[in-house]
Amino acid sequence: MESKSLQIIKPDHQRIAALEFLPAGICRYIVVICHGFRGSKENGGKIFDFAERLNRMGLAVYAFDFLGSGESDGEFCEVTLSGQADDLARVIDHVCAIHQLPVILLGRSFGGSTVIKASSNDARVEGCILWSTPAQLQSSFATILGDAYSELEEGQELCFSDEGGIFWIGPALIKDFACHDMAAYIRSMGERPVLIIQGMADETVEPANGEFICSHCKNAELVLIEGADHRFSNRTREREEITIAWLEKNFTS
Repeated sequence: MESKSLQIIKPDHQRIAALEFLPAGICRYIVVICHGFRGSKENGGKIFDFAERLNRMGLAVYAFDFLGSGESDGEFCEVTLSGQADDLARVIDHVCAIHQLPVILLGRSFGGSTVIKASSNDARVEGCILWSTPAQLQSSFATILGDAYSELEEGQELCFSDEGGIFWIGPALIKDFACHDMAAYIRSMGERPVLIIQGMADETVEPANGEFICSHCKNAELVLIEGADHRFSNRTREREEITIAWLEKNFTS
């Protein structure tokens, strides 16, 4: 299997970098994969094997970098949920224009929050997969950012560092949370099937987030994994197996 690199151009001319993985035979659905906060479309290289497995099921796969992340244009300090939802909508426009097929969205962490927002009013989306997804945004990011959360609320732009290097977070990220009613978004998914996979040892997104999503969703399956952390360290294959079984049951059987 070979991947193809794409650039999806937004109306403001900013470029979204994406990877395309197409099945050898008939394509039945499109899976669009959204990375997490400070993540990228490659997911540390894990995307390639996972996409190949989905291709064998007759699923086209597109993974992309949100603006400000990976190889896409933009600055990370300008990242917001509203902005990411707009990026995702543009990617859905692009892939649907090519394939004219229904879409399944998969989001990791904050990418899952974006999936919830973007899918709420988009009839092209027929199912959603949420891995370690924060739905209670204020409390989740207060846990993630600690004392820095209140400084962002006060309007400061702050510098952080992680394994990916030095980065800045702007106050717009926190301010934008007030624009979103996550419970209303989840309810508006209606009868569409939703898979929620949440690690019980997640140090970043508390398991209560998965339970919150499930409680507001009409057709959700919540899978809680004992001992799994936020990144599903040494457990990614298990998460993929659960996801593939759910896709087979709901879309490809």
